[in-house]
Amino acid sequence: MKDRIIISVSTINGTRHFNVSKLFKRNAVIAMWLALFGLLITAAVIDYLVRSVEKSQQQRSHLSQHANSLRSEIAELTSSKLQLEQELNVKQDEMLQVINRVGEIELALGLEQQYPQNLENRLDTASVNSSARQAMLQLVPNGSPLDFNRRSSRFGLRSHPIVGKQQHHKGVDLSANRGTPIYAPADGVIEVIRPSKSGYGNLLKIRHAFGFSTLYAHLDEFKVKSGHFVHKGELIATSGNTGLSTAPHLHYEVHFLDRALNPQSFMDWDATNFDLVFEKERSIKWDSLVSMLETKASTQLQLSSHKDAQLTATSD
Repeated sequence: MKDRIIISVSTINGTRHFNVSKLFKRNAVIAMWLALFGLLITAAVIDYLVRSVEKSQQQRSHLSQHANSLRSEIAELTSSKLQLEQELNVKQDEMLQVINRVGEIELALGLEQQYPQNLENRLDTASVNSSARQAMLQLVPNGSPLDFNRRSSRFGLRSHPIVGKQQHHKGVDLSANRGTPIYAPADGVIEVIRPSKSGYGNLLKIRHAFGFSTLYAHLDEFKVKSGHFVHKGELIATSGNTGLSTAPHLHYEVHFLDRALNPQSFMDWDATNFDLVFEKERSIKWDSLVSMLETKASTQLQLSSHKDAQLTATSD
C-alpha cells in the first residue's frame, strides 16, 4: 500500500474509496505540465501570427499608397507626354508652314529660273545605260503612290479650301476612297510616323537616296514603322481624311534636299518616258547623278567579269 494513494469520497449513499498509484499521479502531473506548455506555445504562435497579419496589413497599406503614388506619377507623365507630342506636332506644322513660306518667296523671286534651261548641255538621256536607268527608277521616286480618282489640287499657289488664304501648295492632292493602299515610289527608310488629328493629320515621310524624300499626309492607317527600310512598291499606308481635310484623299509631296518639287513630274516619270523628269526638274544636277550611277555600274560589271574569269581559270 505504500505505492498507492487512497482517495475517499463520501456521499449520503455511503463512502467510496479510490486507489491512485504514484506512477499515475506522476503521469498526470506531466500531462498537466505538457498541456500548460502546449497552451503557452499555442498562445505564442497565435500572438506571432496576429502580429504578422498586422505587419502584412501595414505593408499592404504602404504598398497600396505607393501604388497610388506611382499611378499619379504615371498619369502626370502621360499627360506631359501628350502635351509634348502636341507641342511637337505644332512645331512640325510651324516648320512646314515656314518651308511653305520659303517656297512662296522662291516662286515670287523666280529662283527656279536661275537654273540652266538647255537640257542638252547638262544630260544626254539617250546615252544613259540600262543599269543606270534601272538604278534611278529603283532609288528615285517615280510613278503614282496610289490609284486615285482625280487630282483635286495641283502643286503651286492656290487658295486653301478651308483657310481660304492664298498659299503655296507643296504637293498634289489625290482624291481616293478611304483605305486605298499607298505604295512606296522608291526604295528608302521610314523617317517620320506621326499620328495627328490636326494640320496634315496622320503623316508619314520616307527618306530616299541621293537627297530625295517623299511625304504623305491625311492618312488613315500606317502599315510600317519608323526606321523600317522599304522597297519600291511596298505597302506603307492607306489613304484617309485625318487632320485639316474636307474629303478622303492623299496629300503627296516630293522633296530634294528639303526643297519641295512638283510631284506630278515624278508621278509621270517611268521607263517609257525616261527623259521627262530631266526636262521638268532642271534644278537638279542629273548629269552628276547619272555619271555616278554609270561609274558604279561599270565598276560592278568589271568586278563581275574579273570574278567570272577567275572561276573559269580555276575550273580549267
